[in-house]
Amino acid sequence: MIMEQLGSGTFLGKNKVNYHLSGIILSETVYHAAVSEDWHHHANPHCSLVLEGGNFEHRRYYQQEVLPGKLVRYASFEEHRNLQTLHPSRNLNLEVEPAFFETYGLSEITWESLPEHALQLAVLQLYKERDLLPEQDTLAHSILLQHWGPAVKTGKGTPVWVHRLRQLLHDRWDTPLSLDTLAAEMDMHPVSLSKYFPLYFQGTIGEYLRKIKVGRSLALVRDKKQSLTGIALQCGFFDQSHFIRNFKQYTGYLPGAFRKL
Repeated sequence: MIMEQLGSGTFLGKNKVNYHLSGIILSETVYHAAVSEDWHHHANPHCSLVLEGGNFEHRRYYQQEVLPGKLVRYASFEEHRNLQTLHPSRNLNLEVEPAFFETYGLSEITWESLPEHALQLAVLQLYKERDLLPEQDTLAHSILLQHWGPAVKTGKGTPVWVHRLRQLLHDRWDTPLSLDTLAAEMDMHPVSLSKYFPLYFQGTIGEYLRKIKVGRSLALVRDKKQSLTGIALQCGFFDQSHFIRNFKQYTGYLPGAFRKL
C-alpha cells in the first residue's frame, strides 16, 4: 500500500494561516470540499484543535468521532485517515519540527506524554499572538515551553509519584482535593509535595487544576446551545465571572470571543 506523507505545514485542507517559527509551525486549516480519505501520515509530530465541523478519525487500532473543542495529537509518521469530514470544518494546528526538540534537549516521547489540556491552551495562546509571532520566535517558543518545557532537574528521571499524581488530578479534576489528601495519596509530606510540585508541573496545584478545567470547557463553549453559567458550573468554577477570568487568563480569549472564532 502506498502511504502519502504530508510535508511540514501541509494538511489535507487549505491553510489560511501558516507561520513557520524556528521549529514550530502554526496553521489554520479549513475544509470546504471533500478531501482524500486515504491513509496518510505527517513527517512531524503535530496536534489539531477542532474549531468547527469535525470528522470520524480512523487510526490503526481505534476510531473516534472528532468534534469542535476536541484536540487530536499525532506522533511523527503515525498512520491515520479522516472520514466523513463535515463542511465547513476548521482546525488550528501546531506542528513541531526536529530542530525544536534539539534546541531544548527534548524528545518526541515528551510530546506524547504532554497533557491534552496543556496542548489545547498552548495552541490557543499561540494563535492569539499570531500577529506578533513571525518577528518573535522567542515569544512562540516561550508560549509552548511554559506548558511543555523541561522541568527543573532534581535528579535523574522523573519520580514515579509525578506520573501517579498527574493521572490522579486528571481523573478527579471535579473532586475537591486538599493538599493533605494529595500528599497522603502520594505517600509524601505536604511540605515536600508543595516544594516539588512546581518543578514538575510548571505551576501550583491550583493553577494546574484550573488549566484542566479550562481545557475541558473548550468543547462546551463551542456548543452555542449551552450558557456560560451552566458551563462554569459543569467545569467546577464557583461562578461565571470566575470561569471567564480563568478562561481569558489561560487561552487569551474571552469565552464569547472563542465561541465566535
